Amino acid sequence: MIHFLFLILLSSFSNGYTESVALNTLVADKSEACDTHIIRDKRNQRNDLVAFAQTFVGTPYKSKQYSANGFDCSGFVQYVYQHFDIDLNRTSTEIAKQGRRKSKPNKGDLVFFSSGKRIQHVAIVTHIDKRGIHIIHSTSSKGIIQECIQESKYWNSRYAFAKDVILSRK
Repeated sequence: MIHFLFLILLSSFSNGYTESVALNTLVADKSEACDTHIIRDKRNQRNDLVAFAQTFVGTPYKSKQYSANGFDCSGFVQYVYQHFDIDLNRTSTEIAKQGRRKSKPNKGDLVFFSSGKRIQHVAIVTHIDKRGIHIIHSTSSKGIIQECIQESKYWNSRYAFAKDVILSRK
């Protein structure tokens, strides 16, 4: 279709400058459409990713595990993201080295927790509302649960930072 339009544009204009402008406009319009499409796809991917993660609520915690029968925190995150062809490292400390740091997380971003300087836990953001940042994660005491960081003394005091590993992918 683009080649057809390009030929019509070329045959419609006689001087080289106009042909060049028409070609650049056509390419620019196509590029903007692609960028918009990519952003829309990433937004849908975030919704799908969170919905998929939520199907595991109630799954037990299993130390150093990475299966639908049980997960540790990083195993859960890795499993969910891998379902969407996003490769993450295995431990929360290593996952924290991936992606782009953000001051305000969005749905599908990762949030990290520490006590001191070392990252010790990772969770997926499900949504943000007036109560705060809501996450889904695998806890050693309750397995995979959803909760609000700001409503938990334990997690709120350990919150370190957020990262986007979806849009940072090429």
